[in-house]
Amino acid sequence: MTSVLVSGLPLALVSGVLGNTILLVGSFVLLLLGAEIFTNGVEWLGQYLGLGDSATGSVLAAVGTALPETLIPVIAILSAYLSGEGSESASDIGVGAILGAPFLLATIAMFLVGVSVLVFSGRRDHGSEFYVNDESTQRDLFFFFVGYVLAVAAAFVTGIATVVIGAFLVFWYGLYLYRTISADDMVEGEEELDPLYLGRVVERLGGGPATDDGRGEDPAGWTVGLQTLIALAVIIGGAQLFVGEVSYFSNQVLSIPAAVLSLLLAPFATELPEKFNSIIWIADDKDTLALGNITGAMAFQGTLPVTLGILFTTWDLTLQWGTTGFLNALSAVLALVSAAILYVRARRDTTDSMHPAPFLVGGLFYALFIGIVLYHVFVIGLSGVPTH
Repeated sequence: MTSVLVSGLPLALVSGVLGNTILLVGSFVLLLLGAEIFTNGVEWLGQYLGLGDSATGSVLAAVGTALPETLIPVIAILSAYLSGEGSESASDIGVGAILGAPFLLATIAMFLVGVSVLVFSGRRDHGSEFYVNDESTQRDLFFFFVGYVLAVAAAFVTGIATVVIGAFLVFWYGLYLYRTISADDMVEGEEELDPLYLGRVVERLGGGPATDDGRGEDPAGWTVGLQTLIALAVIIGGAQLFVGEVSYFSNQVLSIPAAVLSLLLAPFATELPEKFNSIIWIADDKDTLALGNITGAMAFQGTLPVTLGILFTTWDLTLQWGTTGFLNALSAVLALVSAAILYVRARRDTTDSMHPAPFLVGGLFYALFIGIVLYHVFVIGLSGVPTH
């Protein structure tokens, strides 16, 4: 029998690709929806636990916005351990997702905030200059740089040394939290919390109006806890779906290594949308918030998630040109160089005023990386199709 062809491709293949594309987009939607619901719930959770605005925003809310990109490698690593079929691909996706977040934050996210300063310079009181708290910026970048350097070094050591590095990174992030929360320069939020989403749903199901005095504005403790658990389930479902679809496209359609595809897609789906908050803050002259939104995420992504990669994956970073490990290592090096440029600039600054030029360098690094990835795939022929 002959297969029906569409533009030279079997109809079954075209239909399968279309269906899996819809599922991939659906995984993005689940990840972002879960993060939004979780963040809303966790803000109320912080209030119920008696935490201040600083602790709620810097610890609980930060964990909420980082959950999607963190759970992708967690799900991928678990899949690698629990399933023999496709376990290598799942592990590669975990490594790519772990490395992708700090790389995107240190390059394209920094580039976007630098461009935003120039674009909104006419409406800003600060004009085309960044006005940020140099001390907090230096602290965030310092903790990221030290942690990420150790994470890269872990790829070139074996045995107990990797365990020691992993344990230290957990301690390092704990120290970062302590230093950040106890710092005098923490910005205390004065805005009221948004109504609890589940509380509003309960109000409407109960037949009552969604008033300011209802369960949305003053939710019961059980609704806060239930919404947080529901959000976790949505995020885990989205991460599981994402891992499966990336494996499909890398192996069956594009013949691109799963680690590379995950490195490029995962942070765009999970990190970049939430970082557009920084652009809004820059337009409103809230530069410290805008930059802290990114550097705080870098401190987290450069310590805890990479510990998972060090301890539970092959942590494939090499200096061998033409390999997936080289692309992984290159993304880490470019992230470190971009962060180092900003750190040195913040150290030299004594006026809290910074020109956006150092931030624009991140865009050049991102473009360089994309060019090298394309060369590896289309010229060298780096393939994601298993050879065994």
